[in-house]
Amino acid sequence: MPAWRYPFVWAAAGMILGILLAEISGKGALLIWGGIVGGSAYAWFRLQWGRLVWSLPLFAFLGWVRAWVEKLPPPNALSTFTGHLVRLSGYVIEEPFRTKRAYRLLLRVDSVYLYRLRQLFPTEGRLLLYVRDSSVMTIPVGTRIYASCRLDSIRFGADYWARQKVFVSAFSEEVEKGKIEPLYLFGYFQRLRQAIIAKMESTSPLSGAPLAVAQALLLGYKRGIEPEVRETFQLSGAAHILAVSGMHVGLVLSVWLFLLSKLPAGWGRHWVSQSLLLVVVVMYGFLTGASPSAMRAVIMGSVAIAARMLQQLYLPLNALGFAAFLQSAAEPNVIYELGFQLSYAAVGGIMAFYEPIRTFLLRRSKKESLFFSYLKDITAVSLAAQGGTLFLSWAYFGRFPIYFLLANLIAVPLATALAFSAVAWVGLMYVPGVAEIVGYPPYAFAWLLVKSVQLISALPGGSLSLPAIPPYLGVFLTLITIVAVGVWLHHRLKEAKTPWLI
Repeated sequence: MPAWRYPFVWAAAGMILGILLAEISGKGALLIWGGIVGGSAYAWFRLQWGRLVWSLPLFAFLGWVRAWVEKLPPPNALSTFTGHLVRLSGYVIEEPFRTKRAYRLLLRVDSVYLYRLRQLFPTEGRLLLYVRDSSVMTIPVGTRIYASCRLDSIRFGADYWARQKVFVSAFSEEVEKGKIEPLYLFGYFQRLRQAIIAKMESTSPLSGAPLAVAQALLLGYKRGIEPEVRETFQLSGAAHILAVSGMHVGLVLSVWLFLLSKLPAGWGRHWVSQSLLLVVVVMYGFLTGASPSAMRAVIMGSVAIAARMLQQLYLPLNALGFAAFLQSAAEPNVIYELGFQLSYAAVGGIMAFYEPIRTFLLRRSKKESLFFSYLKDITAVSLAAQGGTLFLSWAYFGRFPIYFLLANLIAVPLATALAFSAVAWVGLMYVPGVAEIVGYPPYAFAWLLVKSVQLISALPGGSLSLPAIPPYLGVFLTLITIVAVGVWLHHRLKEAKTPWLI
């Protein structure tokens, strides 16, 4: 892979490698660093690779520094007040969540009043605040909160919350609500999402699983989905539909490109309209909660729009590397999240296996109708994505969905129809007398989607139990499969020597 053609793939690989090396110390780290530098030197001097081969150790060093800086606690960290009785001030950065015994608020705290010293201290940190008052569930994101409590360390799920930079929890009998924090920009998108969700619930024909699935598919809001429904999507191999990703960002692009095509000649591709499209895509990513999979799709979509504006060639692999580089540089811990790994594995699998699989299907079929072409596309994409995520699913879930192809052949068209009708629903839900009517089609498609997935997951032998493997082995096997097998397949496809590819 020439570094000059895919520079951001090398940059992302180096950045992620450096972040991983930050977890290793001692002789093992020195040996790995020696191998990276020695390998780059060998490729430069002996193999006559370009000087950009040094980008790998360079970005690995930058990734190591970035991870090291990320671990440094701020001098006024909130965790230094653990064990003390304080009155804190902070604002809500996540929608309130109901647990078994209390209601949970995730706060970003900026000051604490220490009762023992009778002094106010500026601080920095995130806090899990538990309250028994159910009225906190109506608090909008970005609302400033004041509460008296004793700070404590996190007892349950400490490793998970540490990845989210949350090290302190507290319980308070009551909280005092303040004003909206105007400088918390992400709060504007979260409050808009809460308003849309509330309007969907008030104008939906019925409640239940179909409505929750529609909210997840369109806005990335999955809290309303029952665990049983979520499990059916996982067992059937259609769980990716519930995660905002390339399909959803592609939907937004399709809608806006259609609208732009209706503009007078020239304006559809004008830099003003394309810049507006770029803003819309980025705003949609934040509206859906800015999950790793959503932001990966947003960054790649933004690169495609920029290439279209500048009339440059769009290289999906380089765009994928650019997205991975930006996300890992902005938040090093994101590489450990399952959503990040599955998203990149699925896209990597599609890039590696889609073309060979579709070539095979085209060679083995004489049907050229639009329906059969669409069927081949879905089959090729489903097989390619499943091939990319196979070992990750094995490591994290320990099961393989047998009927994943059947599930995707049915679920993807239904999800597409649901998404388009849900966009129309959201666009017209504030029109009096129309909102209740336009809510019927998306609810019907969501109901069919849920029922189809439930039926497929209930088929005999729906999933295969696999022996447990550690996550790091799943990641390693995923990389080997996508890179090695993908390169081999594309090489054979190019030479057209493999019989089943001819």
